[in-house]
Amino acid sequence: MNYDEMLQTLEEHHRRIIDGIGKIERHCAASCPGSDQLAKDRQSLTNASIARSKFVSETVVPALLEDADTDLRSALSDLLVALTAKRLMSNAHIAKWTYASIEADWAGYCSGARDIWAMMKTQIERERRVLITQLRLRSADKKRASMSRPGKFLGEDA
Repeated sequence: MNYDEMLQTLEEHHRRIIDGIGKIERHCAASCPGSDQLAKDRQSLTNASIARSKFVSETVVPALLEDADTDLRSALSDLLVALTAKRLMSNAHIAKWTYASIEADWAGYCSGARDIWAMMKTQIERERRVLITQLRLRSADKKRASMSRPGKFLGEDA
């Protein structure tokens, strides 16, 4: 997968998560849970978040580490630590807020969910700042390098 594809995929993961958060926020704006749709939307958001975490840790970070300097290695390490910690917090939230516990304490669920949303949004901002910035830089560098090679035509691999 090249840098442009990674960039597009990561941005799509972020879009799905932000959309999923929006759906749960709309549920929490109601006075009581809409259990069936809420359960589907929670699962969808969980799936989107897990897919993003896996993509970041298994595809993007290893690609960026290939020629990372010390500062970038440190930033990527910090990002992975934060990603792991946030995943553990999300898992605890999901385990705590079952169908029955949400029904019993809707306001409590929504309060806890707001904390998780803030955490997810913070992680997305961190990924945009570190990963997306790096992917854009590397993509631009690769395009400049291919354009400067004599005898190389656009879209042609030597």
